[in-house]
Amino acid sequence: MDLTTMRPDDVALIQRATRTIRSQTGLSVAFGGLRGARSIRVSAASGAPLQHLSSIVVQPARGLGGLAWVSGQPTRVHDYGRAKEITHDFDAQILGEGIASLAVAPIVVDLQVRGLLYAGSREAGSLDSTMASLTRVASSVAQELHVRDLVDERVELRMRQAVVDDPAPQLRATLQQIAARTRDPETARELAELVAPPPPSVPEGALTRRQRDVLSLVAYGLTNAQIGARLSLSEVTVKSYLRAIMSRLSVRTRGQAVIEARRLGLL
Repeated sequence: MDLTTMRPDDVALIQRATRTIRSQTGLSVAFGGLRGARSIRVSAASGAPLQHLSSIVVQPARGLGGLAWVSGQPTRVHDYGRAKEITHDFDAQILGEGIASLAVAPIVVDLQVRGLLYAGSREAGSLDSTMASLTRVASSVAQELHVRDLVDERVELRMRQAVVDDPAPQLRATLQQIAARTRDPETARELAELVAPPPPSVPEGALTRRQRDVLSLVAYGLTNAQIGARLSLSEVTVKSYLRAIMSRLSVRTRGQAVIEARRLGLL
């Protein structure tokens, strides 16, 4: 299972954050993005067409966002067009949307800036009263990203440990090599029987792809809530999948389901 496909969509998280910012602050526009290798590209917007803002690619010290990136602190300008404390790399996008005053808060995870969230007004003036809300939303996004990172680390560790702890693939490969070298037909037959997978007691494909995804995450030790977050499912839906899985495999617990699915070669 690919960790990148299991992780919830981080861009969707930023999109929800922009809507929350507008709702809490009453400002005209909110937008933001996550850090790539060397820059932060705007990937979500609320109150303005994304295509008008997605060409904003922030680098340290460039623009208002670059200033927040370097300092690690939220900042704002009350009259964007005349602000002297920032570079004006993105005037075409910001002023083109009629944004007169602009605030930005960095998304900081483990002391690293992972993204930026902006709130803008189409009227010049103080944004001091909106800074607390903007900062809270950025902090909430940072906490969620931190949780997702921890889950990724845990799943990856369990996947690696499973490979280390399970000698079966290496053992089967060794027995297959011995079977190929032996000149005794009876020994070759017995070895072939040893390395052959056990015949399934349920039809192949007894679990749907989604059920296998759920059960795989159970095997990695994730809770129902974590599984739901990974697969964009509610906890109720996860429980429903698990009940169906246990019924199909004729077991009574999620742990037994993992064991049985592995025995049948379904995981």
